[in-house]
Amino acid sequence: MPRTIPTPLPDFRQPGAMLRLLQLPALLLCAAGVLALAGDQPLWRWLQAALALVPGSLLTLALLALASPWLPRRRFGAAWAALMAGAGFALCQWRLQGDWRQAWPAALLAMAAMPLWLRYLALRQRALSPALAEARLTALQARIRPHFLFNSLNAAIALIRSRPQQAETVLENLAELFRAQMAAPDRESTLAREVELARMYLAIEAERLGPRLTVSWRIDAPPDAALPPLLLQPLAENAVCHGAERVPGAVEIVIAARVAAGQLELTLDNPLPEEPAPSAGSGIALSNLRERLDLLYDAEASLSTERRDGRHLTRIRLPCRPARG
Repeated sequence: MPRTIPTPLPDFRQPGAMLRLLQLPALLLCAAGVLALAGDQPLWRWLQAALALVPGSLLTLALLALASPWLPRRRFGAAWAALMAGAGFALCQWRLQGDWRQAWPAALLAMAAMPLWLRYLALRQRALSPALAEARLTALQARIRPHFLFNSLNAAIALIRSRPQQAETVLENLAELFRAQMAAPDRESTLAREVELARMYLAIEAERLGPRLTVSWRIDAPPDAALPPLLLQPLAENAVCHGAERVPGAVEIVIAARVAAGQLELTLDNPLPEEPAPSAGSGIALSNLRERLDLLYDAEASLSTERRDGRHLTRIRLPCRPARG
């Protein structure tokens, strides 16, 4: 019978682990609030429950984060984590109530809850194992719509006789984009490479839309910053298909990158038509990118959108670090 390999402890310094550690006390607080409504002085009863849960949870989180580099090297790391949870709750209750005897029940409950929480994380990690995560990333990357292939080929055909040099450039850019789409989904890209691919795509669309399309680049971030492959190009495609090509007259797409508070922030700003087409805006590209970011970065990355003054702004935030190798 094969031996079960113990699941490594999570890095308690990561925002995702922190948020999941606080999920249980948050749920218990909600339940305590509902139960308090059935008795006298519901607000006071709820505040008592909050004092029993919140300080101990925050202290436990701080202890686990401080011990995170040390815990995975211990043979009984899960037991140490449970002891830290018990110590955190016991210390908080002792300081709040001034009696050690009243502090132990909360400590014992915290020590009992910690293995259950670690088991939940282990099951989640198994569900997102490298093999499954890679399969999901492959499926997501395959769903990046290459419908611009037909437009690009038509643009190249139209240019072959009148401007053969431009037609050759369109086909070269198209080949490079498809080469990038066929790359391994877990391969790390860089900001410079993603900007290059987005430029290739927009150069193809410029041949189709003509001089009315203007692209402004405001890149103020390290070119070797790590990014998932094909992050900018689907956003640029979305901006063209659902924005620029449906707006009459001159249009401008603004693509920016900067570092803010230790995170890499990418924004893409494009015009919107006054009346969107019935088939436009299905959100497949954005939901695709959101799922890829969740798989790769968990709670450390985010994708948000907003509409204002007739324009659509897409903003992506993710950790800023240099690409490996």
